[in-house]
Amino acid sequence: MIKRRSVATVIILTIVTCGIYGLYWYWQAIHELDAAGQKSNMDPTLQFVLLFLYVGGIIFAINADENINAVRANRGLPTKDNKVLWIILFIIFPIVGIGLVQNEMNEIADA
Repeated sequence: MIKRRSVATVIILTIVTCGIYGLYWYWQAIHELDAAGQKSNMDPTLQFVLLFLYVGGIIFAINADENINAVRANRGLPTKDNKVLWIILFIIFPIVGIGLVQNEMNEIADA
């Protein structure tokens, strides 16, 4: 089940805690999206560990897009291809990527 969180709260808590809440958010998001979409090409724990390397954000962006689109398709909602945008954002501005992914998760939680 995907939990609804305020995008502003996620971003503010990530900034205030110097990224610690961001790591917690990644952990929760990875597991929620994997459970809901079941389209991840990698174990969620390994995916989280790779966040500490540069490729982790890229892998998260790819898996998040696949899982969100799988949930959208299962619920009869139109799918969106945000993969390239999210990859670029998670490389350059990860906090913006976090906000956009959480916004998509909120849309699914509300549907």
